[in-house]
Parts: sequence; structure tokens; C-alpha cells
Amino acid sequence: MKKAFISIYVLLILLVCGLTISFIYKENETNYDVAKSMYAKKQAMYEAESFLNIIIEEKTLDDKLNIDDLLESLKPKSEIRARIEKAENLVEEAKGANLLIVTSFYKNVTAKAIIAYKLDEANKIKIIYKKVY
Repeated sequence: MKKAFISIYVLLILLVCGLTISFIYKENETNYDVAKSMYAKKQAMYEAESFLNIIIEEKTLDDKLNIDDLLESLKPKSEIRARIEKAENLVEEAKGANLLIVTSFYKNVTAKAIIAYKLDEANKIKIIYKKVY
């Protein structure tokens, strides 16, 4: 009779240990997926902001900047698209400003870097608004 109770206790302990190990494994797998997607998002944001900063520097030096040529020379890890458009529906100080929008795609993750800017008398960029997300 004692052996039967001991066997049942051992089986219950093994069952609890098995469930614990299974739970820990699933949590570790989930944490790995989250960390991997966060890394991809950070990489996409980094490349979008870096490319935006390069465009700002180059546009300040060269008025006839070709964004496609700049992309070919940099060869980033992610797919980057950039466009310039007129800003509409902005606050009063940003009326007549241009928007430079850089979109970065890295491993199914999208990041954007946006600036609203105006050109001053010396043809230098004056940044009104900047956001990376």
C-alpha cells in the first residue's frame, strides 16, 4: 500500500515538473519572437532616421540632390523609399513647408521618419517638425 502512494506521489511530481518545463519553454519561445520583432523595428527605425539625416546633410550641401542615386550608393539592409511633398493642414508656422517622408521596410516591419522643413534665404534647411516611428 505504501509503494502505491509513493508511486502516485512520484507521478504527480513528474507531472508538475513536466508542466513547468513546458510552460517555461513556451514563455521563452514567445520572448524570443518578441525580441526578434523589436530588433527588426529598431533596425528599420535606425535606417529610416539615418537616411533622413543623410538627406538633410546632402540637401544642405547640394541643391540638386537625387535621392535614388543616394540610395544606390548606400546599399542599406532594408528597402527604403523617400518622397518629398507639400505640407498641408499643418500649424500656422509650418504653412508652405515641405514634408520629407522616409519609409523603411525591414523583415516585414515598417518604420517612418518624417520632417517638415522650410528653406531659408541661404538655401539651408530649417526643420520645423521631426518624428520617427
